[in-house]
Amino acid sequence: MHMLTPGDEESLLLDIKEGIRYALYLGKQEGRFTEDEIHLDKIRLNKLQYIVNEDRDLGLTFGWFKYGPAPEDVTTDTGVALSPQPGDDIAHLGESRLPSKDHLSTEAFAYYFLRELDDEFDRIVTAEETKVYLVDFYDKYAPKDEYAARFTELYKASARLQQTLDAIGDGRDWHQSSTEFYYGLDKKFLPVSEEIAKLDSLEHTLEPLEEYRKLLTSIISKADAKDELSSSQQAFINNAIRKFYNTVWDFVGQEISLETMRGENVDELRPKVETNTEKYRDGSWKAELDSLAERRESVGLDPEIEDMEKLESGGNGEDDEQSLDEEMVKRVSEMGAEVISD
Repeated sequence: MHMLTPGDEESLLLDIKEGIRYALYLGKQEGRFTEDEIHLDKIRLNKLQYIVNEDRDLGLTFGWFKYGPAPEDVTTDTGVALSPQPGDDIAHLGESRLPSKDHLSTEAFAYYFLRELDDEFDRIVTAEETKVYLVDFYDKYAPKDEYAARFTELYKASARLQQTLDAIGDGRDWHQSSTEFYYGLDKKFLPVSEEIAKLDSLEHTLEPLEEYRKLLTSIISKADAKDELSSSQQAFINNAIRKFYNTVWDFVGQEISLETMRGENVDELRPKVETNTEKYRDGSWKAELDSLAERRESVGLDPEIEDMEKLESGGNGEDDEQSLDEEMVKRVSEMGAEVISD
């Protein structure tokens, strides 16, 4: 097989993407699913690209990134849906952008997904909740080698946390059960912190995660006390959730990618990841969380004085039922990790 250049990899990913969209069209025509049942976003597209790369040994370079092993880092517009595409709309359906006996055509990729991945393809593209599917993906497809497998449980714990975060960020129904969400957040954060604490290579990411957890749960506590939220308050909360993905968890993902990159063009990928990692290690995450903390007052979600004292001391309150901080510090410390607090 010819070595792939970065440009070749981009062309191959386009062939796979078009093949997936054509597979959606054929699957719909065959009655395997309706168009309304298709929920294929960028994250799941990424996973399908990864699956075929591993199964057919295509040679695509990949790292783990925010959503686990993938040939591309999904950074924005993760919810953008990908629709079925008829063959007549694909200019080179029967050809590959990389003419070679080693590479499948767009049409051949479509039949790979429909005939070889088969029911698994249907399940991936029709699963209603991406973050629920990700837990299954990590179990089934995450690299099994001892080195990369160290991160699997962390990604599963994060996917479960993200289900709660997404429900809050979505803003439609969560406030009706805001107290339940408040208590649930701490419980979902705990296993993420525990898994990070086990890994020396992620030592720089534990403080940002803990500081974000304290800030977010404080904001949610204040929102819980409101009879209802204004549109500006919900918009602020949505932005607070985005800070997890774009700052805190991105930091974790970049660090893990440094440890897990594989493929022919790792040297092309590594400098950007190293730059991002150094930026976070130098404290850029602090400015993002400080901005969030400073802006909460403008939407009426600022903490009371006693709440600020609890935040600074790393707790949500003295009531054991309302705080998991002592348990978290104890359990993380037992693993030999240092939990940094104010």
